Amino acid sequence: MEITGIQLDQSAVKALARHEAVQAAVQDAAGRGRDFARSIAPVDTGRYRDSIEVRKDGEEAEIVSDVDYAIYVEYGTRHTEGQHIFGRTLDSMVKNGGTS
Repeated sequence: MEITGIQLDQSAVKALARHEAVQAAVQDAAGRGRDFARSIAPVDTGRYRDSIEVRKDGEEAEIVSDVDYAIYVEYGTRHTEGQHIFGRTLDSMVKNGGTS
């Protein structure tokens, strides 16, 4: 017998995403990602590094910086190379199975 497709129970997936243990794991992984990003962030005044935080958004967590120049740190300008802090953090987390 060959399996040709799988149909997921979307309500069960949503319920699982809201489960306390899953939410704790998401927050824990995001916290480790934040710590990694801070550890590789360039430091002049420390404002950028210290602005890197975890923002909970429903069942998801995001690692963000709210300083107005964060995009320039990430991608650079015509005068400076990008540091790719968030890109490198994501790469590290993927490589290490959700941890950095």
